[in-house]
Amino acid sequence: MILLSSFLISVSLGRSQDADRLVLELEASFQRDIVEAWYPKVVDREYGGFLTTLDEKWRVSGNQNKFIVTQSRHVWVLARLSIFLDDPEFTRMAIEGARFLNDAMWDPEFGGYYELVDRTGAEVLDRRKSAYGMSFAIYALSNLYEASGEDEVLAQAKRAFNWMETFSWDSEFGAYVNSLEKNGDWALSSIDGIDTKYVGLKDYNSSIHMLECLTSLYRVWPDERVRERLDAMRNIVRDRFVQDKGYLHFYFTRDWQKLSLNGRDKEEVIANFYTDHVSWGHDVETAFLLLEASHALEGEIDPRTLGVAKSLVDHALETGWDDDVGSLFYGGYYFDEGGPCAVIRPEKEWWVAAEGMNAFLLMAGLFPEEEKYQKAFDRQWSYIKRALIDPENGGWRGYGLDGLSPQIDTPKAHVWKASYHDARSYMNCLEMLRGEFPLLQH
Repeated sequence: MILLSSFLISVSLGRSQDADRLVLELEASFQRDIVEAWYPKVVDREYGGFLTTLDEKWRVSGNQNKFIVTQSRHVWVLARLSIFLDDPEFTRMAIEGARFLNDAMWDPEFGGYYELVDRTGAEVLDRRKSAYGMSFAIYALSNLYEASGEDEVLAQAKRAFNWMETFSWDSEFGAYVNSLEKNGDWALSSIDGIDTKYVGLKDYNSSIHMLECLTSLYRVWPDERVRERLDAMRNIVRDRFVQDKGYLHFYFTRDWQKLSLNGRDKEEVIANFYTDHVSWGHDVETAFLLLEASHALEGEIDPRTLGVAKSLVDHALETGWDDDVGSLFYGGYYFDEGGPCAVIRPEKEWWVAAEGMNAFLLMAGLFPEEEKYQKAFDRQWSYIKRALIDPENGGWRGYGLDGLSPQIDTPKAHVWKASYHDARSYMNCLEMLRGEFPLLQH
């Protein structure tokens, strides 16, 4: 029955395109634009870890300082590639990357991973810690343990989780505090456009990635404490951060008072965009992460989480989708709670398109009777091929070539651009189309 169900899902997902052709097309692009474009090109053979910045033609350029998030994302991608392609060479590269993380970026005095070191790893440029950065380290190490089976890797993941338990988890109000001093104390944080400074702020970006890493950690270490935190974060993201309209609200105080720019004029809101906005890329990504967490906890997707995840994708398609050329815009805002969501950042970033592709195909499998998801996937993939994939140099551009983005020749790699979003989307979509994706197994 499982095989039959998988077959039917595969057929339904491919109903608007020839499924075999689509799989071959995705496989070819995955090999060219992820596997061959990135690896071993970004491996820093001189100092360990991964190179940070490569220009549009994949030439090493600019600053090569190493950020915990970028380094961890490469370890995660390589670990997943080793499983997906059954190739131990990727495991070896991932282990080398994890060695840099733990030798150069773990604080031997206070514990936790530094935010930033220089290329050599000898000089620490930012000793602060963050839940966001720590989440990606745990995510990487959990998946590397799944790929390698090395006990030391799991021990490192446990060490990072236990550090977060000690310093970041808010036992009174729940959730993880993102901004931490080097010794683990909660940092006094300021937010653009809001005069008051806060200790213990909660934000959706670090929270969804803590949800993500706990899902992976629980899969390889089914510890009761990990389960408790995963369940709590699933509920917090779903019930606190997701708003009734179907989008994530960015910031809350420690005790869950909403911080907002609501009522400010348009120019002030746009100037302080990262304090308060609708991020359609994060919304559709969170839909997937909520469903993945629910499946890890219960072996199936609970109805409440499914409904909220669907609302996130539906809202994104209704308010942030470019009907003219396809793909999701970057960001919007409700200037009037009773009015429409205005697009205030119309550019098309690579990671938003990647998360859209993944979420739309997943929803097409979960709700095959609603054709909008399959149509959105088809148009999203067409946009990626036309506007994001670089046919000459390989890989994805940072912005789509549709006239709405600020620049064309952007670096193929930089501190915020690794291969994480697009690699995950390719691997998930290929598994969905082959009928092998766990969330679509009935």
